[in-house]
Amino acid sequence: MSLLRRLSVLQNEAGNTPVPSHKYFHIGQPERIEDVGECVPMVALTDDNLSRFIVADAPSHRWGTPGILLFCLPNLDVKSGDGVFLLSASGDARSEAHPENKGRMHFVHLGLDRPLVERGLTKLYVYRLDGVQVHGLRSKG
Repeated sequence: MSLLRRLSVLQNEAGNTPVPSHKYFHIGQPERIEDVGECVPMVALTDDNLSRFIVADAPSHRWGTPGILLFCLPNLDVKSGDGVFLLSASGDARSEAHPENKGRMHFVHLGLDRPLVERGLTKLYVYRLDGVQVHGLRSKG
């Protein structure tokens, strides 16, 4: 139930916060919740698929540096108002209906060896992948 309370608080905060057009989630602070362990609660502000997003603990110009958390989110459809919980533990991503019929709750496991707080996390970056270009290369032969 503490997870539902936290989601309700975050949804209320999101409703009272001006939303710039480039914002995709209202992101809460990492915290330890009794049912699931350490998590970062988020509320989706747009209808999209989580597979279009990457979560990192550093800006993109630092990707590739050892120790940087870079995680592609799983293929789960989200609607505006849905709760997304980034859990630091290992496990499979899953979605379930909100018990009070307020959308869905999505649980994404990052599979980290230690909690975010112990990693010294100061910022969480959520990048949206807007597109990709693929070009086939011929083999030399």
